Amino acid sequence: MESEKYHHGDLKESLIKMGLKLYNEEGADKFSIRKVAALCNVSHAAPYKHFKNKEELIDAISEYVFNNFQSSLSEIVENYKDDPYERLIALGKRYVLFMVENPDYLQFAFFKKSDSNIVVEENKLNNVDYRSFNVFKECAVDFLRSIDVKEQEYVQNIIAMWSMVHGLSTMLAYKTFVYEGNYIELVENILRNNLKF
Repeated sequence: MESEKYHHGDLKESLIKMGLKLYNEEGADKFSIRKVAALCNVSHAAPYKHFKNKEELIDAISEYVFNNFQSSLSEIVENYKDDPYERLIALGKRYVLFMVENPDYLQFAFFKKSDSNIVVEENKLNNVDYRSFNVFKECAVDFLRSIDVKEQEYVQNIIAMWSMVHGLSTMLAYKTFVYEGNYIELVENILRNNLKF
């Protein structure tokens, strides 16, 4: 085994990245630290310097996926502070781009049973743990408020907007349809033509 090839920090990140691929391929039941170690070309004991068990590694994978996704969305928010409409268009494009370019993230985040469900209750969307969705939700609320949409209509409109970008992400990432041109231009046109209230 070539455990010496990794610096201390590099191994942890490699375990997370290879763990993400393995988790998507085999699911939680067949996932093991030993298998991830083999994929990283290190001894089966090496990962235990970073993770005490497979659950801890899976938690680290989840944190890695959602932190990167949230950071990508938050960057857009910072760049479009003064225009809620343009910010929402840019956010939708970034959402699709991120998921199409990182299909492993898409699969991990959305194609398994989640403990972090978004709950609709009393005309509100609640989930304190789902930070990346909260970024999207807050920008959507700012946009809806800016065009004087009634507050009782926020939830259904936010779900519709989220479904649009998430559906486009999924169809493009999994090639449900193949677009020969620039798919981000297609996404922008779809968003601009359909974000009408």
